[in-house]
Amino acid sequence: MDYTSNNDKDRELMLKEIGVKDVMDLFKDVPKDLILTKQLQIPDSLSEFELLHEIGKIAKKNKKHISFLGGGSYNHYIPSTVEAVISRGEFSTSYTPYQPEISQGTLQAIYEYQSMICELTGMAVSNASMYDGATSLAESMLIATRINGKKQVLVSKTVNPFYREVMKTYARANEIKIEEVDYADGLTSHFDPQGSSAIIIQNPNFFGLIENLDEIRSKSRDLLFITSTTEPLSWAMLRPFSESRVDIVTAEGQSFGIPMNFGGPGLGIIATKRDYVRQMPGRLVGETVDINGKRGFVLTLCTREQHIRRERATSNICTNQGLCALAAAVYLAIYGKNLSKLARLNNQLAVYFANMLHQIEGIDLVFDKPFFNEFVVKIERDILAKIPDIEIGICLEKYYPELKDCYLICCTEMTPKEDLDRVLHEITQ
Repeated sequence: MDYTSNNDKDRELMLKEIGVKDVMDLFKDVPKDLILTKQLQIPDSLSEFELLHEIGKIAKKNKKHISFLGGGSYNHYIPSTVEAVISRGEFSTSYTPYQPEISQGTLQAIYEYQSMICELTGMAVSNASMYDGATSLAESMLIATRINGKKQVLVSKTVNPFYREVMKTYARANEIKIEEVDYADGLTSHFDPQGSSAIIIQNPNFFGLIENLDEIRSKSRDLLFITSTTEPLSWAMLRPFSESRVDIVTAEGQSFGIPMNFGGPGLGIIATKRDYVRQMPGRLVGETVDINGKRGFVLTLCTREQHIRRERATSNICTNQGLCALAAAVYLAIYGKNLSKLARLNNQLAVYFANMLHQIEGIDLVFDKPFFNEFVVKIERDILAKIPDIEIGICLEKYYPELKDCYLICCTEMTPKEDLDRVLHEITQ
């Protein structure tokens, strides 16, 4: 849509309607010494060609750094088909799917997304997505307390620290007590299920390690078992959560076709058993047939305050922007069964890099346990000085004081073996 600026006549009419004579009358409550009285020193305008040329000159100053940052946001290649589909006008301006007679395309896209998430996790139902991984996990905590009425949950310290902070914010408002479970050798350790409603773990956990879900399930007795995942690409290599009798699966779906974008937007994934479907927040799209027997899609569940009585609402949270779920659906459809090959490539790169780093004096692998595409190493500071232009990973000391000089390193297909070998060469010089 073209931008049409106001002219003097428009301004005069608006001021008259408001009941003031001058624009500055609108700012009479602002101290005069804070009001600009001279012209801003703004350069002259540029033509489109001149502007592109200027931006190009600025862009040339950028330096390409190798980055091994992960911890919840991952650099993956996004096929061009994803952007081509989600850029179509019927999707970018899609109507909120309350009225199925004009929203079949949007509803089908959400349905396909839900179906793929269920196939990956092994769970019975998935909703139309949440804001991000942190809010989907916090909402699952609320689901657990509603199901059994106990206002306490157990949360492993190997869950992403930022996710735990979001959970604490939700917990304060809902008078829920969060009991943190310690870890040993990088994995969730002993916990007492007495008096709690759920045990919440991350898998792969924040250190990239694979938790023993079967063991945690056996120890949790009648607790609801909730998992969080920040790198769902790992699902293409690991057993479905349903095989470990997980009750609620949550995740951050950014890895599925969504750019990192300096931290957002994300894609909150939540899937659960059929028994708990009416406790799920957000929306659920289902398949049906019309009076002529033709296949169609409708909203089958909407449990927000906007749709039902407040005391019966599961949440006031809205469904995530449909474009993010659509991007994930397109991404997963493109890769299909090849998603497992991509997952193995990511893991092979991480295993190779971890093994090579471990052979260098001054670098130690902190946890000797199976991991996916992230691992923790302890690095002496004089080694870090050799690679000032490389983002070697996330310093964990800020979140785990006991892990001094330890870094969480992530490898994806966007850190090919040539880059790994280059870093290894620079470290050993």
